[in-house]
Amino acid sequence: MSTDILTSTFINFRAMLRSVAAGIVGAGEADDVIHDAFCRLWAGHKAVEDEKEAIKLTYTAVRNSAIDSLRRTKARATVSIDESPQIADSDEDLTRRSEQQETYDAVIRLSRRALNQRQAEVFELHDVRGLGYDEIAEMLGMTPENVRVTLSRSRKIIRDLYRKQN
Repeated sequence: MSTDILTSTFINFRAMLRSVAAGIVGAGEADDVIHDAFCRLWAGHKAVEDEKEAIKLTYTAVRNSAIDSLRRTKARATVSIDESPQIADSDEDLTRRSEQQETYDAVIRLSRRALNQRQAEVFELHDVRGLGYDEIAEMLGMTPENVRVTLSRSRKIIRDLYRKQN
């Protein structure tokens, strides 16, 4: 019953929720934020008894998802190609980048070969995709502390194997 109330609230108040999200992250990201909030709420299966409580819960979820999205965007500030200065790459820069890419590829191969499925998922979500402990915990049904420990163990395994190879 509680998921029915949440679903109907999301449908009935979608325009208002979209405007809340758009006010924080902009119109282009608003639908993604609403979708993310809905998925988080629905996965949580919190008991909701009436529409008033569902409205408060959905508004809070959308606002929090919008703020999380904004923080992720600011954490990975980007510069448009048009705005970036045109600097010719030297041979040394290209060589260094090539070496860094080779190291990165080697670490990814090691992680896929040496880690169990859960460790590999946590490693990829955090170190490759840049997600936070709380997001990973929610996605994988773990606690943030468990994610941190799993990530630490995964990094140690990879580091030890990488050192043995090199």
